[in-house]
Amino acid sequence: MSKENWLIYPTVDLFVYDLADGIGQNEDKISQNRQQFWQKIYGDKISAPQLAKLKQAETETAEYIELLGDKKFAAFESPLDGYAYPVKIGDTYAAQFDLSGKIESDKENTFKPKEIDCLEWLKQQVISRVNPPATIGQSWLVWGQLTANDQDALATAKNCYSKLNLFPNAKWERDWKAEGKFLGADFYELWLPPGDRGNISQNYHVLICLFPYNNGQAIGDISKTVAKLYVHLMRLFAFRNKVIWAYTQSRQLKADLKDASRTIQDIVQQLPQQVNAPKVDLKELQQSLVDSLTIFSVYANYISRLEEQENTIKTNLKNYKRRLETIGEDMGSDAEAFKFMASFSDFAKEKYVWQVAADNRSLSAGLRLLENAIQTIEGIIEIERAKSDRTLNVTIGAVGVGIGTSGVAASVYASQIRSPASPTNPINVNVVFGLSMGLGIVAGAIVLIMIGKKWR
Repeated sequence: MSKENWLIYPTVDLFVYDLADGIGQNEDKISQNRQQFWQKIYGDKISAPQLAKLKQAETETAEYIELLGDKKFAAFESPLDGYAYPVKIGDTYAAQFDLSGKIESDKENTFKPKEIDCLEWLKQQVISRVNPPATIGQSWLVWGQLTANDQDALATAKNCYSKLNLFPNAKWERDWKAEGKFLGADFYELWLPPGDRGNISQNYHVLICLFPYNNGQAIGDISKTVAKLYVHLMRLFAFRNKVIWAYTQSRQLKADLKDASRTIQDIVQQLPQQVNAPKVDLKELQQSLVDSLTIFSVYANYISRLEEQENTIKTNLKNYKRRLETIGEDMGSDAEAFKFMASFSDFAKEKYVWQVAADNRSLSAGLRLLENAIQTIEGIIEIERAKSDRTLNVTIGAVGVGIGTSGVAASVYASQIRSPASPTNPINVNVVFGLSMGLGIVAGAIVLIMIGKKWR
């Protein structure tokens, strides 16, 4: 069999990232996040007292917290040669799952060349532990040492990619994104991003690292180098996955905003018909105002969250670029040595940052349109209320004049009523009442006409 199908100490690492405490999440949700993360480390066996103890580790103020303290790692059960390494980076849980196979009774067998067919088995063993799936994202690292000086690193990397069987409809030419040399090793980065209508589970990312044989370079020395690199990759992959996660979040927000925009358009289109109706329906306008204020609150919340995702992308892209420089410097090389992986930040800047910023600008217009509609509806309601109040005041005034006039008339006529004992010119009381009421009504009507003409 071709030597390109063999590696010394082939190892698979999975870096997973979960949201620890998101904006607006209450304590119950945060506790649920914590439990789901620790299930990846300990499974369903984890108890409430154990969770309470683990929670105490999060009270540290450091930006990078090793959640198992001095212990650092949780070893896999025998005979698996692997471990889990949980940390907290800011508001994000992170864990590295490392597996190199099974522990051999003879250490010399551990470092003998192995067929890279084992990568599929190693991957499945790791995946079986990561339950529930990561909420922010995950990245894979496959590394090992070539078995001979003349072994083709590129051909071996392609075989690793194929045997890992991670990408759907695997195509090296489609998924290959970058390659470079660092600390003498050959690195190959492959990535299949989720589509704009996809979700974070459709994000596939792997970094293949192959160290040269170099006439039998000690695998122990290589392992120490990789262990030092792990700490950097934990942060680097965190920034990377947060960028992708924020972008997928923004796609859902965009879809929600577009749905809300259609409702806004309906409100705006119905407004002229309501305003120009022969008789304005005040109750209908008031209901439109309630609907508009409700959708305004929802829409404004979506816009705010979209802005948060834009800021998240920008912040983590900056951190990603800085970490690339730090890796080169800290690993004993120059700052440019690890920048072959900058292709991601270039892509994200051109697509993710630009797209979310453009969506923010265009969709914010709907908020302004709704604000104008709300102001218009409020203005019409105030006008209609003023009309109603004016009509009421006129009516009350006219009635007052009418009552006053009829009272005066009644008094005048009453003064002319003779005593019942008088035998001459008796005045009929009913006639007096009728005449006084008639004069009151006429006076009130005249007042209504005069005031109405004046106000018009």
